[in-house]
Amino acid sequence: MTSTGLAARAPQTATERRALLDALEDPAGWPEAAAALLAELGFRLVAADRMADDDSHLLIALRERPTLRHFDPESVAYYAPSGTTAALAAVDRASLDGPSRDRRALWGHVHVIDRMPVENRFLTFGGDLRAARIDAELTVVDLWSPAPIVRWGGHSQATDPLAEAIGAFFGRLIVPVDFVPGVAQMVDELLPEVLYRAFLLDALARTARVDRANRPASPFDAWLAAAWARARADRQACTAAEGVIRELRLP
Repeated sequence: MTSTGLAARAPQTATERRALLDALEDPAGWPEAAAALLAELGFRLVAADRMADDDSHLLIALRERPTLRHFDPESVAYYAPSGTTAALAAVDRASLDGPSRDRRALWGHVHVIDRMPVENRFLTFGGDLRAARIDAELTVVDLWSPAPIVRWGGHSQATDPLAEAIGAFFGRLIVPVDFVPGVAQMVDELLPEVLYRAFLLDALARTARVDRANRPASPFDAWLAAAWARARADRQACTAAEGVIRELRLP
């Protein structure tokens, strides 16, 4: 594959950037769009604005030689299915060399690691990890999700405000996953959009139990109300999430 058109350089205008973001939804055109969005970067989180309904894309550039300009990833670690359980998996240029195939990513943390090694971390409700070799120098990786992916700190980025709430939800989820038979497999089989709505329902229930007389509304409260207003439009996913919450009985 060779880089042509907009993929030969980083987007120069908002219109070009929007066109590249739209091209990420094209099964044939996404690699060149990702290459352009990563032209001057080692990684990029797309659709970080959680007030939008766009999908999330964590784009990573695996280069033959480090640029020393931004952050130079050499591998990506994430949770993946492993038989009837989940295990931490890692991909790099060598493991991605060969026939392209999508890999399923499960909920939890994602680590983008460079040669030092230092890393940048993210939290995801799950999705699909796809990769494409652009040329001998560059392989692009896209972790795509219909639910939010958030920054969880690291070498060269801050932590998103939403990461604390998602991380706390995942922490409570670990309890039944680790100790109740069958729960791990059930949760791992959930669609990302269902697990995301389970998080929203859990957060709404916890917010409702807080004594509002002594606590003003927070930015998270405003985000949660808006997020649920959009999420509940998918009635099927919401019904599935309600069943998950009833079954899990989170602490």
